[in-house]
Amino acid sequence: MCSNIFLNSKLNQKSSSTIFTELIENNSWDILIKMFSLRILDVNTRDCKGKNALYWAMLKNKADVIKILIHLNIDQYVSPNLLAMNFAVYLDNVKVLRCLKNCGLDLDVIDEVNTTPLIYAILYKKSNSIKFLLSNGADVNHEDFMGNCPKNLI
Repeated sequence: MCSNIFLNSKLNQKSSSTIFTELIENNSWDILIKMFSLRILDVNTRDCKGKNALYWAMLKNKADVIKILIHLNIDQYVSPNLLAMNFAVYLDNVKVLRCLKNCGLDLDVIDEVNTTPLIYAILYKKSNSIKFLLSNGADVNHEDFMGNCPKNLI
């Protein structure tokens, strides 16, 4: 209990965003996860550019951390207007896509323009993502607001 009082007083001296950023920059994932788990730091804390811990874990290919963050109910928007599944497609990272899928995230998640990860993968020629999404049953018939449909784009 005493250590929590000391820790809380230290946290009050810095903003959550600053603490979060320092832990990310120092690759202090264990400390960050512990702080999220104990609710010392909000799991949805973001850096000054609006990126959350899931963004950084995905970028650094940390599947173990991704699983924990999703279990802690982190926001699937890894940055403003960018869903985790779409970010994984942007990275063209099958390991991250598989991890997200295994954690229960929807391969056919729809963003603000009614677009799915498969449509983005095709439009941006992310071949690893295309293969993974198709082999895992992504919807090829969905049409976004701009008329893009996977079956017509392939």
